[in-house]
Amino acid sequence: MSSTLPRPLVTVSTLNNPPSSDTIVASSPLAAIAPDRRPHLQSGEDLTPLKRRKISPDMFEPTAVTGRLLNHQQQQPPVPQSPCIPIAAVLYHYAQVAHQTSHVHLQQAFVPTHISTDRSSGYSIIKLYSSPSSSSSSQRQSSSSNRFNHDPQAFAKALGLQLYALDLLRAGLGMNNLSDMERVAFSLEFGVVGIKVYMAQQQILQSKSKGKEKEKEKMEGVQVVDCQRLMDDMQDIVGQAFFVAQRQSSLTLMRLELELVNARLAFMQGKFNLGKKLVQTALAASRDNAMHRYSLCLLYLEYVESTGSADFQTIATEFLNEARRNNHQMIVQLALLIKSRIAFVHRRWELVPTVLAELASSIGWSDSSPSTDLISGEKEERTWLACLTIHYLILRALWEGRIGNDNVAKDIMKRAYALMDETADKKVFNELRANGGVITLHIPNSRPLQVQTTPPNILYMLTYLTTVVARRDFTGSNATCKSIVHPRVMRETENIARTEDMWDSGFSSLHSLSQAIALRKQVMSIKGEVMIEQATAMIYRSCFAEGRQLLYETVEQLLDHNLFHPLSPHLCLTFAQHAHHLGLTSSAVRYYKACKDLINSGSELSLIAEIGLLAVQNKLEGLDQSVERQDEVNVLAEKCKGSSSAMFSAAGYFLASLTDDNRVNSKQLETGRDISKMLGGKDRDDGVGQVVLGMWFARRLKEFYRQEGYQQGVQVAKESEKLHFARLSELRREAEKVAKGE
Repeated sequence: MSSTLPRPLVTVSTLNNPPSSDTIVASSPLAAIAPDRRPHLQSGEDLTPLKRRKISPDMFEPTAVTGRLLNHQQQQPPVPQSPCIPIAAVLYHYAQVAHQTSHVHLQQAFVPTHISTDRSSGYSIIKLYSSPSSSSSSQRQSSSSNRFNHDPQAFAKALGLQLYALDLLRAGLGMNNLSDMERVAFSLEFGVVGIKVYMAQQQILQSKSKGKEKEKEKMEGVQVVDCQRLMDDMQDIVGQAFFVAQRQSSLTLMRLELELVNARLAFMQGKFNLGKKLVQTALAASRDNAMHRYSLCLLYLEYVESTGSADFQTIATEFLNEARRNNHQMIVQLALLIKSRIAFVHRRWELVPTVLAELASSIGWSDSSPSTDLISGEKEERTWLACLTIHYLILRALWEGRIGNDNVAKDIMKRAYALMDETADKKVFNELRANGGVITLHIPNSRPLQVQTTPPNILYMLTYLTTVVARRDFTGSNATCKSIVHPRVMRETENIARTEDMWDSGFSSLHSLSQAIALRKQVMSIKGEVMIEQATAMIYRSCFAEGRQLLYETVEQLLDHNLFHPLSPHLCLTFAQHAHHLGLTSSAVRYYKACKDLINSGSELSLIAEIGLLAVQNKLEGLDQSVERQDEVNVLAEKCKGSSSAMFSAAGYFLASLTDDNRVNSKQLETGRDISKMLGGKDRDDGVGQVVLGMWFARRLKEFYRQEGYQQGVQVAKESEKLHFARLSELRREAEKVAKGE
């Protein structure tokens, strides 16, 4: 039977021949095996041995010495021949070897080649994590070969090995004398490897259609296959194997794996209803197999997220209830973490307090108890508990910051940093980091369940991002402003492969090339979000040139990695606010409208864009002269006040004050003046921070003090107004340069 895919000329990496060094070109599955270990293959019993052709009769004539040696050898008893290894077993074995060896290259495919690995930089550089299958002492690499080095061909090598594995499996499936067990085993492996190849090919197609040069660098020399033909082959092979496995109870374990592969194939093709039906049928047929039922639920949850929060919450609740019925505590904790996360993803703010409280109770968290107590116990148990706790602290800090409990959010983040430091000191996450975040959950009276958690390098980055987002503290000097300092610290080593940093992650045999590239994009996405937050802080602190330059860098980075679209609404809003502050009305209007067009109407981000659009078009001025505009502003104010976000609630009350005759009193005006000064004013001799806000409060205070007859206050307000006018003139000159494209 012909192969589905073009047979690649691949390179095979062994533990004595790491992927960053020269490799052996393999033209057959036996090429990388020592000659004395190559199996003797035969396809029939009546075959005569091949005779060597005599090239030079004179050269090969025996001498007296060689003659005696030959006679002596003929008197020796014949060496017993080892039994022949079946060809099917050889094909299957070397297909698995190629598949497993491909995972060695995932780490090098994950780390971009521009990331420095210079060991003279003063930083500890990441190591090359060993192959997931290397467990014996003879396979352990020396410390020198554990050093990480870039390999621009890592993506091509990993994919080539997987294509090679598919060819071997396809050849095995073409044999007529396979037993049912062998055919099912070949088919299952074909499905598993085929899915990895298919997803990698999707990455290649996406890169070619959208990516820039930096994104394409890892695709050099990569073979492109017919994805539709591969998918058709996988469906046929997996479907036939599932039919065979159903008839024999001895093949039950492989049948269950085939059920998962079959359902995943349906979801991958966008056939959601078919995938849902396959999952439901499998659940109905496996009422007594807890591990398989959990696997089916997790697969379903993986793909149902895009359909909406209602379905997801229902399925997650069913998953949680089943775990509780079975009294499987680790699965209960997993289900509660999933429910908590999705409440944030789908903005179900009314559910957040309940799900967070349940998660805290399940992990034994108390605000009064030391968080370090949670990383005691057995190795896997403490890793799991520490991972859950850090997830909980991040979500809790986001929630407390959202509802305005700044002191609580600050305390939660302090405990999160303390826990992260403790895990580093006790090496709690070392194994989790090496296998890319895969953790084993032990289920009583069942096989263990392996689940993908957030890798430690992403947890590290999320801790920094949460610190910035949870409070958005723009006050203080440049040396103390949290929204400036934390992004700066995180980005100090962004281009260095430092240990326990953003680029320090290994992978397991469960991972694929597409997941390695997805992890790379996740790192770049979080870095992009941090850069946007840093630029926003600079803009509100009137550091417009620095903020603008950082925004340009952010756009370039996101475009390089095909990440511009998901973050484009936030970017448009930030560019709009930058133009708005500089008085570039037409640019600000264009960006505000773009932001509104890119997001759902009625969302919180759309409210910000709508309010900004009204302001930049001067529709918030002279509200007492237009009842229609008053009504429009009041509607927006009520929407903001109805939010669970303290920031939006405050914005709502501020908007409402614009239509109120008795808007503010002296205390409020003085507080506003002080806040505007804290937004960058501490680093300037004139004390001017947020220019527009400071100007507004200075003028309002001057009017208020004049009405009250407080002449000293009037003079102070006049001086402040003068300084703000001078700073405003500087900004106008800067705005002219921006408008000219300088």
